Amino acid sequence: MGNLMAKISRVGLILILIGGLMLWPSLQDTITSFQAPKSFEDVLEEGAVPGEHVSGRVPYLLDTFASMETWTENSRTHATTSKRTSFRYYVLPGGEGYLGLSVASHSFSSANSLVEQTYACLLEDGGEPTAELIVDARVVEMEEELAQLFREDLQDYYGYTDQDLEAMGAPLLVEPRAFGTIRAFCGVGIALILAGAAALVIRWVRVSAQLRRAREEAPGPDLD
Repeated sequence: MGNLMAKISRVGLILILIGGLMLWPSLQDTITSFQAPKSFEDVLEEGAVPGEHVSGRVPYLLDTFASMETWTENSRTHATTSKRTSFRYYVLPGGEGYLGLSVASHSFSSANSLVEQTYACLLEDGGEPTAELIVDARVVEMEEELAQLFREDLQDYYGYTDQDLEAMGAPLLVEPRAFGTIRAFCGVGIALILAGAAALVIRWVRVSAQLRRAREEAPGPDLD
């Protein structure tokens, strides 16, 4: 058992552990990022399914149904900073129903302009929306708390019944992702795993050779 532990590189194990922790949350998004992206025009006509890559200009957008507020708290004084809205969740037309679209704070102005122009187009016979909301995203199932808010919004403002919502299945969310950063994160994780595996192999081979030489050089039993 002692010889076995001596052959294992602690550095190699640590590198593999860190690489795995980096790879685990980023691998699926990296795979998604290499898919040929579906346009939002395609989403409008066909809808979407979980795991798809969606990218491009959003043509139409409806009201928000939820928002996410963030703040920080001092652990010693329990004083908190002012709340700020970091994400808003909008209703996005797609296929025969609707999806959710997550929008970060830096895009609130574009999203709100697009909502106004969408309603002007639909209700006031205005022109096609011109607001530029460009999104590179993945499609996922909504978390249950967000899904409940989404269902309530569809019932209250869009006339959906419980039966309609049940037939729609799990609500979907188009969630923007920084795919370039995620790919880099995934690449570093893979590199660390490979480096850790190499460290394990090198130490195993080196220590095994040392133990073998030690056994060969050890004096045999005195039979006289």
